[in-house]
Parts: sequence; structure tokens; C-alpha cells
Amino acid sequence: MGIQVRRRAEARWAGTVPTGVGHIRTASKALDSDYSLRSRETDDAPLNTNPEELIGAGLAGCFAMSVANLLEQEGYDGVEVTANAVVRLEETGAGYRITEIGLSVTGRADGLADDDFARLTDQAKRTCPVSLALAGTTITLAQTKVVS
Repeated sequence: MGIQVRRRAEARWAGTVPTGVGHIRTASKALDSDYSLRSRETDDAPLNTNPEELIGAGLAGCFAMSVANLLEQEGYDGVEVTANAVVRLEETGAGYRITEIGLSVTGRADGLADDDFARLTDQAKRTCPVSLALAGTTITLAQTKVVS
């Protein structure tokens, strides 16, 4: 069998959505941050993150790694890939939805041509694990309980 990885994160929320505050952290301790409605709606919330930013970071990181892997598989040397994601959250008739994620990707490798890079970035879009997850992943509720 191949690689199987499980990563953990935790989020807590206290209070109403307009005035409350949340805290999110990863088991690796790489991220340990507050979040709030303000951090979702504005860019000036000090040292706060938000779910959309985290989704964008996850996609950009996975996508850059996937493109770099494809370039390496094609025999390119001196590979460097940068991916930027812009996640759009908007209110729709069905509620709040992430309606679009725009990726901008730049790459460099010895002898790399634009058409090869376009082909490989398109392949990464179709095969990157986070891209696939965002296309529609089953979310299971492994446990739900009320605590006092």
C-alpha cells in the first residue's frame, strides 16, 4: 500500500458570530491563531487568520509541490514554483459559499518553456490532492457529542 497520512487541527469558537472569537491550531503547532468574523471580512484584523485564508494556503502549498513534482518527473532541473491563491467567499441565495479560488502560478526550471509549464500546471490542477478535495470531498462526522 502507499503512503497514508492523517493530520489534525482543532478550532474552538465562543460567543455569537458577530462578537465572538475563535481559536484555531494545528497539532504540529505550526499554526496557533485567533480568528473572528472581522478576520473573515476585513484585511486589518491584527494577527488573525480565517478559514478561507487557510484553504488558500493549503491549496497553494499542495499545488506548488505538485507542479514541482511533475517538473522533476519530466526531467527538469533547478525547479522553483510559486503558487498564490485567492479564495472568494460570498453570500449567495443558498447561504455563504466559497464560489471561486483563483490560482496564479510562476515557475522556473532549466529549459522550461511556457507550453510545457501550462500543460503541467493543468495536470497539477487535475491531480493535486487538495484540488481534488476542494472539488468535492465526503465529510464524515466521526463523533458528535455535547459536553458540559
